[in-house]
Amino acid sequence: MLKVAVIGLGNMGWHHARNYFETSEAELVAVSDINPEVCQKAAEKFRTRPYLNYQEMLSKEKPDAVSIVVPTSLHKKVALDCIHAHIPILIEKPIAGTLEEGDEISETADKNNVPIMIGHIERFNPAVLALKELIVTQKLDQVTSILVRRVGIYPSQIKDANVIIDIAVHDIDICNYLLDGKPTSVHSKAGKALNSERADFATLYLDYHGIEVFIQVNWITPVKIRELNVTAVNGYAELNYLTQKLKLYESNYERTFDSFGDFVVKFGNPNIKELNIKNAEPLKQELISFLDCVKNGKKMLVTAQEGLIALDIALKAIKSCEKNQIVEV
Repeated sequence: MLKVAVIGLGNMGWHHARNYFETSEAELVAVSDINPEVCQKAAEKFRTRPYLNYQEMLSKEKPDAVSIVVPTSLHKKVALDCIHAHIPILIEKPIAGTLEEGDEISETADKNNVPIMIGHIERFNPAVLALKELIVTQKLDQVTSILVRRVGIYPSQIKDANVIIDIAVHDIDICNYLLDGKPTSVHSKAGKALNSERADFATLYLDYHGIEVFIQVNWITPVKIRELNVTAVNGYAELNYLTQKLKLYESNYERTFDSFGDFVVKFGNPNIKELNIKNAEPLKQELISFLDCVKNGKKMLVTAQEGLIALDIALKAIKSCEKNQIVEV
């Protein structure tokens, strides 16, 4: 059984600790946070040892793997400390606040032969995996466009990231995954509606070699919506990240000519299928995958390089907002 620890006990870090505590795949040996009350509460809840200083925790506990769930601005320092201690790490997305910091994390890990996984949690959503399978098996063939909405109220725990870096990066990574590549260009717009310090709404237009992707994100909508829709030549799919439901509309049409000899496409009613998906907590699946890769020396399912690509696109989207122009990727 692997010995694991969690650094950072905000909302997401708490759930990392909970899942490690609940799984039989690992032993949660310690948690660390600079807030004494939060740290002690987590230690009591998950029957483990608390540390206010994560470096002391690394030295004393010598965990086999660590989740880094601190603010993005601290990713580099904490990650490098773990890497120099030769401890495999899962870094919550994004990999870092800048490409330079992300590159340093990745390069240092490679030099020290330390495995890294980036916490792009939606990769482990059962509905996303089922949608990927529809595309791979060509039940959704020749994708023409993807429409994404990830909106809701402002999360109080976010202190150092705007809406593009914090949440649009999820769907950037998912679109890279679904389309097996990255866009050629990005054009985006953003603004500050309720928060004067950082962008709290944005729209992104990504061109994946002719496949159009539209992503809408915000922290101003009073209802939480997490949806992704795919249009292909032979059908259409609706995915709900929250309910993990996936509905497929299979096109029913024929190409023919009318009485005047003009080409027409005649549509019949689509064949509608709601896929049978076994619900699962994406974070739990992510952590089990991470532990499996650490234990058995497998390649991480979300690599540092993939994390860097998603971050690069998000940063280029911000640049596009600032310059009000299309930015090449």
